[in-house]
Amino acid sequence: MLSKTQSISVRLSQEDYSYLMKIDRNGAVTQSEKVRELIALARDAVGTESYTRAYMASAESLLPFKALYKESPEKRSVLIESLFELIIDAVASIQTTAQTSDFNTQLESSLIPTLESFVAQLNAIREGHGEIINPEPMQKLLSLLGK
Repeated sequence: MLSKTQSISVRLSQEDYSYLMKIDRNGAVTQSEKVRELIALARDAVGTESYTRAYMASAESLLPFKALYKESPEKRSVLIESLFELIIDAVASIQTTAQTSDFNTQLESSLIPTLESFVAQLNAIREGHGEIINPEPMQKLLSLLGK
């Protein structure tokens, strides 16, 4: 099926036109291509369809807790920092895949890189990279992973 396009006419200031013509994304050369790229950028920036937007929103929701954590610099923990990243990535994945038709399968697939990263960070901690506050929870977590 052919897609129909809609023709539009726009008057731009010289400044806006210069800005439009500087857009260099996905090989856009013509004015029409550049306008389509602007629309694509706007779509990416709105809603949870965009992983970047979902990531920023989930990171923003954790800011008060990250600030509370950072109040005690002497009690920094790579385990806590890794956990914050796991939560932010997981929430962004959930929000992004909620728009898909096969939510469960897509969510499971999108969470794999997040979980791999978290496990890699745990292994780095186990090997002595980074500080932790209390080794007991870390040992329990590693025992759950069979390490």
